[in-house]
Amino acid sequence: MSNNLENAPLFSLFWENSKFNKRTIFKLGKQLSEDSRTIQNISQFFYSTDDLKLSKPADKLAKAMALRSSSRAFSDVPLDEKQLGSLFSAFSQKDATARVLPSAGGKYPIEVFAFLFNIKSKLNKKIVYYNADSHSLSIIGECLSWNEYKDGFGLELDSNPAIFFVFSALAERTIKKYGERGGRFILIEAGHYSQNLALRIVQERLGGVISGALRDDEVKKHLGLEKTNCLITLGFACGNIN
Repeated sequence: MSNNLENAPLFSLFWENSKFNKRTIFKLGKQLSEDSRTIQNISQFFYSTDDLKLSKPADKLAKAMALRSSSRAFSDVPLDEKQLGSLFSAFSQKDATARVLPSAGGKYPIEVFAFLFNIKSKLNKKIVYYNADSHSLSIIGECLSWNEYKDGFGLELDSNPAIFFVFSALAERTIKKYGERGGRFILIEAGHYSQNLALRIVQERLGGVISGALRDDEVKKHLGLEKTNCLITLGFACGNIN
């Protein structure tokens, strides 16, 4: 696949400079160890008066949002096919022209892959690609153990997840229309995908955690994408919890 990002050279430079490898990941680790920030000390804009006190909803969505949290400990109970269908529905097609997620210009640059480590299905131990239009999975390779991938996935977990999602991006779909600004849209859309998945995880009473520290080239190789200009944006580990 040829590189089609000529309309956004600065975005391409940013992406290359922010990629992780064995050298840069150690530099980030040092920065993380020096920053133990909690929500209590996040600086905010404050004004002198509170002009309107707002009520909070108590509906199902509000409860699901409140239950969302990051979990790094998973049980060895496999996910079943119904749970698998529920999780992938977070990215599904809702009609002939749109998915259940917003996308700038309807370009949908994000493509979803997953490593199935512990699934009660014939697809167990497979690497799969999600077909949004038909809500189905295609096998693209054999899935090794979590330990074979964990360094490239950039996560230290207390126990192994059942599934690890990878959100990749075909940036040219958006860049061709929006130029440099399209780079922002692509990253925002990756956030939409992870948030949709997080809410489905809550609904299924599972646990999960996002990884923003994937080693781009290693992950692309595992997915057979090393000869493409596909970008690796986020990862998401999830599974049953104790």
